[in-house]
Amino acid sequence: FGVPGVATDEENRVHNPSGTNKHNLFFLKQLEQARSIRNRTVECFERASSPFISNEERERLFDFPYCGWRTTSIEFASELYDFLHHDLSRWYPDLSDKYQIVVVEAGNHLLGAFSENLSSYVEKKFKKRKIVTLTGESVQEVQMNSVVLNSGKHLRTEFAFWSTGNKELDFVKNMGVELDRGRIVVNDRLLVKGHDSVFALGDCARIDTNPLAMLAQVANQQGKYLGAALNSGKDTAFKYRFMGSMAGLGTFDAVADLPGSGKLRGFTAFLAWRAATGLILSLSQIKC
Repeated sequence: FGVPGVATDEENRVHNPSGTNKHNLFFLKQLEQARSIRNRTVECFERASSPFISNEERERLFDFPYCGWRTTSIEFASELYDFLHHDLSRWYPDLSDKYQIVVVEAGNHLLGAFSENLSSYVEKKFKKRKIVTLTGESVQEVQMNSVVLNSGKHLRTEFAFWSTGNKELDFVKNMGVELDRGRIVVNDRLLVKGHDSVFALGDCARIDTNPLAMLAQVANQQGKYLGAALNSGKDTAFKYRFMGSMAGLGTFDAVADLPGSGKLRGFTAFLAWRAATGLILSLSQIKC
C-alpha cells in the first residue's frame, strides 16, 4: 500500500524583494552556485589586477559581504577566507592583502546557539583573520553595486553571498493545508493537521507541540522514526534526540558543541567534525 508523505526542501528567502537586485546575489544551495561563486571571485581578482582600474573600483571588487545565519555563515566565511588566503593570494601576490570579507549577522553574537565560550572563540578567530563581523545588523536592500544595511550603512561590492533563511516552496504553499511560518503543521506522529493518513517531515514540517529547527539531524531522525512506525504499526510519538552542533572554521580548525559538557574547539574539534562528516557521507547513498 502507499502512504502519502511530504518531505520537500525549502528555497532561499530574500527579504524586501521589491528593493533587491537578485542578479548580484549568490545563494548556497546547489553545486552550480558554488562554481559560480568561485568563478566570479576569480574574475574579481583578475579585473582588479589590471593597471588601468581605479583604486575605488579595486576596493569595490575586493569587498565580499556575506549575509547569513547559524553555522552556514561561519563555515562559508571560513572556506572563502581559505580560498582567498591560500589560493588566490598565491596566484595574485600583489593583491594578497587587498580583499575584505564582511559577515552580516542579525544576532548579537556569531553562533548564538552555541555556548558562549565557543562563540567567543569564533569571534576572536575571525578578528585574527581580519574578517569583519557586523552583528546586530540586517540587510535592507541589495543594490547594483552595494548592500544597504538597516543602520543605513552601505557596503560597496561587486556581488554578495546570501543564506539568511528559507521560505516554503510554491508546491507546499498551494497544498491547501495549515501552515505555520511557511511550514506544514503536523502532530507528534508527523501527521498533517486535518488529515489522518498524510505525513510531513523535514524542513517543510513544523510539530505543533514542539517546533524543531530545520536541521539535517531532525529530518534524518524523523525519516527513521516514520519508516519504523509504518513498518511496525506502533503508534508512538516522535522524540527528537539532540546530537550536537559543529561548525568548520577552515583548515584544521572547528568548534563542536556536543550534548553534556562536550565543548571542543581547534584541532580536536576539527577531527570530530571531519569524522562526523565522513561518517554521514559514507553511510549515505549520495554519489558526488
